[in-house]
Amino acid sequence: MHVRFDTLPAPHRSQESYDTAQALRERPGAWAHIDTHDTLNRASNQSHRIRAGKIAAFRPAGTFEAKAHSTREGTAEVWARYTGPVEEA
Repeated sequence: MHVRFDTLPAPHRSQESYDTAQALRERPGAWAHIDTHDTLNRASNQSHRIRAGKIAAFRPAGTFEAKAHSTREGTAEVWARYTGPVEEA
């Protein structure tokens, strides 16, 4: 164990999540494949986190729908859509 005093690193955000959420907002109501996982459990977990707004890019909670589906190849896909208010251009 050691002690090292330094400046706290800046918070890191995943730009990919924000880009995905923005793409969904631009086509409200349209389902899109957004991720693939090795297991249905991981895909279901990500789907829940999107619906609940646990991923910051997908806030406020309840403005996105997300579902996990098994594939014939043995993987699991995450599909999502934006269901919140439509942003005026």
